[in-house]
Amino acid sequence: MKRTILVTGSAGGIGGAAAAQLRADGLHVVGLDLREAEVTANLADPAERDGLVDRILVASGGSLDAVVACAGVASADTSAMVAVNYFGTVALLDVLRPILASSNAPRAVVVTSSATILPISPPLVAACLAGDETQAQELASMEPGLVYASTKRALSRWVRRTSAHHEWAGAGVLLNGVAPGTVRTAMTARLLSSAEGRALLAEATPIGTADYASPEDIAPLLAFLASPQCRYLVGQVLFADGGKDVIRRGDDIWS
Repeated sequence: MKRTILVTGSAGGIGGAAAAQLRADGLHVVGLDLREAEVTANLADPAERDGLVDRILVASGGSLDAVVACAGVASADTSAMVAVNYFGTVALLDVLRPILASSNAPRAVVVTSSATILPISPPLVAACLAGDETQAQELASMEPGLVYASTKRALSRWVRRTSAHHEWAGAGVLLNGVAPGTVRTAMTARLLSSAEGRALLAEATPIGTADYASPEDIAPLLAFLASPQCRYLVGQVLFADGGKDVIRRGDDIWS
């Protein structure tokens, strides 16, 4: 029977490439985005999050085998970054987990970011992990330049701390993440358009930056993590960043 996969952020960027890859692999894909998707919704709105499960099940035909959570924003709107990057993603995965558990090979994949290794706001990360969206929004407004990295750090930590729980791995629902580096999307267009931005990236990327990663470079990794062939990975956040993580954190990440 054909597997059914929900892809958030499916209208473009990494989510769009992931949806296209999965469809090319013969899977039934249900896209979720603000527009141009089988399910249109705003994950930044708590009220819309609450009503999503029934709509997703209608679009999916009543079952779900995997979720590929790609929805995310990087903008001057700190409120949207907190709401979508962390709380919307986590809330959706939490409510879909029991449905996933009915699959014979349930998987959940979260797109974080290599920005998780950049400076962050520890109080903001703590507020996210504590589930306090109101406090997180207040803290985000105080340090806007740290919000993207902080929300993605919190999301990565959520994957690590949640994945081994009995209702996740113990129920066969394998949860992992991917941390892409700089990928050619609308989100990075401004950075890549300037000589200064490109020089900064070149200095931090061992693989070189003559040809930046495309969303299609990330999609196969997401497709694997959402597949039955991914049988023994739990709580891993895989950096697909051209080596930035290696440069920044070095060879001893266990101490």
